[in-house]
Amino acid sequence: MKRLQLEDLSRELGYSKTLISMVLNGKGNQYGISKKTQAAVLDAVAQLDYSPNKFARALRTGKSFFIGLIVADVANPFYSCIAKNIETVLFGKGYNLMVCSTEENIEKEKKLVDMMINQQGVDGLIIASSCDNADFYSSPRFAKTPIVFIDRVIPLFNANYIVIDNYGGSMEVVNKLLDDGCKNVACLSITPSYISTIEDRMNGYKGALQKHKVDLNPNLVVNISFDNIYEDVVEALKKFAYAGTKVDAIYSLNNHLAVGALKAVKENKDLKIYFDKVRFACFDDVELFNLIDNKVLSVSQPIEAIGQNASNLILDIIEGKHSSHSNIVLPTNLIERK
Repeated sequence: MKRLQLEDLSRELGYSKTLISMVLNGKGNQYGISKKTQAAVLDAVAQLDYSPNKFARALRTGKSFFIGLIVADVANPFYSCIAKNIETVLFGKGYNLMVCSTEENIEKEKKLVDMMINQQGVDGLIIASSCDNADFYSSPRFAKTPIVFIDRVIPLFNANYIVIDNYGGSMEVVNKLLDDGCKNVACLSITPSYISTIEDRMNGYKGALQKHKVDLNPNLVVNISFDNIYEDVVEALKKFAYAGTKVDAIYSLNNHLAVGALKAVKENKDLKIYFDKVRFACFDDVELFNLIDNKVLSVSQPIEAIGQNASNLILDIIEGKHSSHSNIVLPTNLIERK
């Protein structure tokens, strides 16, 4: 949606900006504008596929009343639930939401940001960024665009963030596994591993091992490609099994990895036998875990709170109620299934 300008309407309709503004604000009769002229303005606006009420509001405020949401993968239940919560809050405040996925592609993320600002004219952006540095977002061209980053922190970049305690949540779930006697905890990570959520969760995994005086075994840590999750997970589990690697638990750093591991064990006879007694844990909690026999130990993220905080913060910035940067860290919750 292109940002609406009174000059554009005046040029398109052939009426003065003042007259058009009066008509769209419902003040045509008050200022003596003929019924015929008012009808002509509204008819012309309708032919341009504009809603007079929305158009008038945009003219008065200089806003599009659209917020852009850019995430890695909107099909991921984590992000789709966040999007739903954001949309609920924004809709209640008279705003609409546009959602796009980057597929962890930095160049695509940059193009989407430029498109939403320059072509769609959004009033603000909420972003789960895949960028590994601050170069792009520190550009002066973004100085007038309100931006709130969610889920992930860009290294060495001071901005508005709504994140969760990835380190603490990860350490808690691995502590539980170790306390329960699982000394050989394999970890399925994902690339790009520089993303702050993955880095913090991995550090939480290492921190729990250190706390329990368990040496880190690099053979138990596997990086899985975002573009080839299921196939890479199957290959990793086969390597554990064929090498006879002792594994007491498999900890996945996100739900895609966990679902891939559970599916692989279920569908592959050899893997099912080898990992029959292995515990599964995941940093994330999805409904599937409540529907299967395997009692997955999971970290529940405050998805609703992420969406609500991000929505309220971006609206406060747009309305001039918030000037300094905010860094909100939300706690996680460990889910044990009996």
